[in-house]
Amino acid sequence: MSGERARKFIATKEHRRFTEFAEAVRKHRYVGLCYGAAGGGKTLSARRYAHWDLAGPYVEAWAGRRRDPLRAKVRSALARSRTIFHTPSVLGTLRDLKETLGEHITRVDTCIDDHLYGHVKCRAITRDEFHIEMLIVDEAERLSVTALEFIRDIFDRRGVDVILIGMPGMEKRLSRYPQLYSRVGFAHHYGLCKAMNSRSS
Repeated sequence: MSGERARKFIATKEHRRFTEFAEAVRKHRYVGLCYGAAGGGKTLSARRYAHWDLAGPYVEAWAGRRRDPLRAKVRSALARSRTIFHTPSVLGTLRDLKETLGEHITRVDTCIDDHLYGHVKCRAITRDEFHIEMLIVDEAERLSVTALEFIRDIFDRRGVDVILIGMPGMEKRLSRYPQLYSRVGFAHHYGLCKAMNSRSS
């Protein structure tokens, strides 16, 4: 695993606004909508918030995790963010979404638990003990109605806060699904941000 991207992230005003928005969603326990034009920096801000450039490759390449030299750093980062970042595939099915998110939830929970309690011997873990607090879904326009219902079920059953990221107009589409839209408490219009990252020297 290569770890973090070879780019230097610049924390712009828009990224700080996204962070404030995400913290408000987390504090007040609502679904949050983040929308804005393509290329504005929504995805970069969300991945940064979740530490996903570092953690994502580790979580996805799970088979070799014990040999990865960054495992301690990844576990520490996930314990701070307690967040999963997910981009659904273009023609992905509900089954694909359930399998991928199920795997990522289990793996990230394991990473956080190892970071917090790895030194404790013979610790009993209950099935109701979850460490993940937030799920960020990018390209939310790709989600079908049944996929949106699945996301809502994660929010309701597991108490995981949700942010859906997409293009302008996403909020109007979601308003047609009252069971999900009734849980939306915050909408953030991500403004165009020209200097989100630069090549590191």
